[in-house]
Amino acid sequence: MSSIKKDINSTEKLLNVIRGKDEESFHALSQKSNFPPSHNKTNNFKLTLPGIFSSKAKYTVGVDLGEEYICLVKSIRHSEHDYSLIDKKIVKLDSGMSVKSSEFKNILKSSIINFCGNVTECDIWTNISTDHVSVNFLKIPRVPKKQLEKVIFWTAKKDGLIDEENRIFDFEMQGEVLEQGNTKYSVMFYTVLKTEVQRIKSLFADLGIALAGITIVPFAIQNIFRSKLMPATEEIFASLYIGDNSSRIDVYNKENLVMTRGIKTGSGSSMVEAIISCASDKANGIKLDYKEAKGILSTIGAGSEKLKDADRCKYFTKEEIIKMIFPVWERLARQVDLTLKTSLIGNQKIEKLYILSSVNIDQSFLNYMTDQLSTQTEFFDAFKQNNLSSSAASLSLYDRMLISPALGFSLSDNSRTPNAIYTYQEKNKENNSRKIDRIALVAFLAALAICLGTLIYQGSTLSTLKRDKVAAEKELSLYRPLLSREKVQQAVSEVQLKQNIAHQYAQKYLKVVATGDIADLTPQNIRLIRLRISDVNAGTPDDATNQSKINAQQAPRDGVSQVPAVEPDNIIIEGLILGGRDSLESSLTQYVAKLDGSPIFSRVTVKKKEIVKFKKDDVIHFILGVKIG
Repeated sequence: MSSIKKDINSTEKLLNVIRGKDEESFHALSQKSNFPPSHNKTNNFKLTLPGIFSSKAKYTVGVDLGEEYICLVKSIRHSEHDYSLIDKKIVKLDSGMSVKSSEFKNILKSSIINFCGNVTECDIWTNISTDHVSVNFLKIPRVPKKQLEKVIFWTAKKDGLIDEENRIFDFEMQGEVLEQGNTKYSVMFYTVLKTEVQRIKSLFADLGIALAGITIVPFAIQNIFRSKLMPATEEIFASLYIGDNSSRIDVYNKENLVMTRGIKTGSGSSMVEAIISCASDKANGIKLDYKEAKGILSTIGAGSEKLKDADRCKYFTKEEIIKMIFPVWERLARQVDLTLKTSLIGNQKIEKLYILSSVNIDQSFLNYMTDQLSTQTEFFDAFKQNNLSSSAASLSLYDRMLISPALGFSLSDNSRTPNAIYTYQEKNKENNSRKIDRIALVAFLAALAICLGTLIYQGSTLSTLKRDKVAAEKELSLYRPLLSREKVQQAVSEVQLKQNIAHQYAQKYLKVVATGDIADLTPQNIRLIRLRISDVNAGTPDDATNQSKINAQQAPRDGVSQVPAVEPDNIIIEGLILGGRDSLESSLTQYVAKLDGSPIFSRVTVKKKEIVKFKKDDVIHFILGVKIG
């Protein structure tokens, strides 16, 4: 896998490129990138029993899928750098088993389910081949956080690192660097083949297992250093991975991966082929198949001095095996040295080289690499500095190296582990959702505070009212009024007497008042002929009511419909209206309206009106009925 580190020397040039580009293909970016924190505290990695954990704890399970093995490691996180290893397991597979076969799927499913117990309580992380991942390193100018992701995108786009149709892309901020006197951001930018990610997701989905993350082995090893499980004692160090079919060199700077590159030579298959070739070149011409040669290679790291072939009765000493594969070591050492010198870290010294191998190799390989590279070399053993249980301590160094990637996967977390199925876009969505949740929570707390304040205020007001009530009741209990029922009835009788006297006075002078009011309201063009005022009490409502009752009794007998009672008029006004013929009617109407508007009279009705001759002029002779009340 190739790695290219891109430098941008001109800030203005980059910003001009960004301004001139179409941004439709860049989705809304608001993710805040976090620089990996630097901590001095180192916590030990503890092996404990699962039973001590709460049932609510969430485990992380790393699943490393190899060609001949499945490695599983379960861990739980207590704090930033405090982890507990719960369990580990290595499942050997038959040689040549295809990952597409139903047999492999059945083994994988049963292994994960038996290992996890309840799969829903576990976040499962697995690996993707580095052949399908391209990791690059960029330097970008310092810009505001709101523009950071946009600058990263267009920098990668400009350098041809983005293929939106076929590859997923993501990035990680790795701090600040000083270049030519300018401070810039160092960015790890990687892309992943979409079809391969979909294949892995489909593989686990078919097994009924939901993946939490997909990442590569270099990032898994990075997890081990970042979690302080294996503290990085050097500033710049490298990890040389030797696999069955490929090799890879990864360089780290202060727990951050800064370079990863595939190496074509030095793989286990190269060593096996060298053994087959050397065995056939011997005088007796021993012919070995691939499986036999691989078995011979596996002995050099197991402590065996020789391997016996029962059929041929041939023996291979350890020195002979090393001699056969030595040319592969030479090519590997030259390639590693050349890679480190030609990379962008070529001017910096690698302080330590870790060997991580799925192929059995021994101390002699470390000694050779140390001599060739002039660098301290040791096997990658994440358990060396930790107290292991008897089961973990019984693992061979080879097995401990074999499960190291799975261990790194089990330490994965979206906050520090690049995840091919949880990129910056998903992080943006989650951050936005969290913002909305926080706003809703703040609004709820504000409403709750208002309600509590109102409740406290109402409670205080209620307490005040209760105190006032008690004081009023106490004051009322001390009050002794001088009133009695007899005195109240006497006062009522006196009031009624005064009202009757006032009514009598009103009745006595009512005729005089009515006469004066009529005189005031009668205009000069109206001559009154007769004014008759009857006794006001003569036509009371009681008389009208009695008359209506008599009519109601006689109506059925006489066959006449009931006629509503009409109260009698108290005043009869008869007179003449003088003036022009056209104004006679209006004068009568105005006169009736004036009388009806008087507060003394309650009803004015026209009993009779007719035009007659008076002194040769037309006048209206009228009779009005007026009710006092």
